[in-house]
Amino acid sequence: KSMYDALVHNEVPIDNRKLWKLKIPLKVKIFLWFFTKGVILTRDNLARRNWLGCKKCVFCHHDESIKHLFFECKFARSVWAIVQIASNLYPPRSARNMFGNWLRGIDKQFSKHILVGAAALCWALWLTRNDIVFNRKCVSSPMQVIHICSRWLRMWSILQQSEDRDLFMMASTRLECSAREIFYPHEWRCDLRIGLAPL
Repeated sequence: KSMYDALVHNEVPIDNRKLWKLKIPLKVKIFLWFFTKGVILTRDNLARRNWLGCKKCVFCHHDESIKHLFFECKFARSVWAIVQIASNLYPPRSARNMFGNWLRGIDKQFSKHILVGAAALCWALWLTRNDIVFNRKCVSSPMQVIHICSRWLRMWSILQQSEDRDLFMMASTRLECSAREIFYPHEWRCDLRIGLAPL
């Protein structure tokens, strides 16, 4: 089935070894595994289980699916756009693309760091979505997701090899700086992006 999907969607099959080797908390690895399998409980998946609630995305009111929520929703695309500005990397098109051929041609060690960042972003989007659904939290700006993502990067830096920890701290700061430059253009600008390799 995975080979069929790969041919249909012009994407290589997911290499789950990439996922399980990431230096991130186990619960996030499990979330990502469900994410790549297409079974996290977005509203379309709930509807398949005879759930009768609203099927609309909490961010944009289109039908919610995994691909929509994380990659196609205007809100999610805005978050990924900030990451693109900070890292000079085009965002992945889907979960399959993210753990498939998205980073083809990039150094293997460096691609692991990028996947940790992408994992932090997807986890931040999921937690933000759940805060809206279950806690009725008001989320008005992608900046809020960027702050959460940045916080995870800082926290997860201690899970990385000692020589990589500073890279994650700098990536976290650069992400927030890029977001501030977009959303608060008249504030003081930081130049941490200058001379740094992509996250």
